[in-house]
Amino acid sequence: MQKIGSQTIKFDAPPTILDTACIVGPKEADGPLSKYFDKCLEDEFWGEKTWEKAESKIIRETVNSVIAKSGLSSDKIDFCFAGDLLNQCISSSFGLRESNIPFFRNIWSVFNFC
Repeated sequence: MQKIGSQTIKFDAPPTILDTACIVGPKEADGPLSKYFDKCLEDEFWGEKTWEKAESKIIRETVNSVIAKSGLSSDKIDFCFAGDLLNQCISSSFGLRESNIPFFRNIWSVFNFC
């Protein structure tokens, strides 16, 4: 991997996706794609007191799920791309901090698409 500029990287080889995992809330679970999700929650807070804690838990458990499905140990994962649509990467930070997997924060906003 090469660092180009202050915020850009170039991979030496294309990234590889070995497996995927998806945990969704009740609204997504009611949709036509529900059979494709790994876990559908009945409670969008998943027993937590705040949305931020619930989102961190969802991220943590999704990462644990995809690691288990891939058959790799977390030390074999080079990095994770994480973030959300509202420029609030706190949930990703807290959800991933115990994994010890380096991650790139994806920060998207409507301005990226204009």
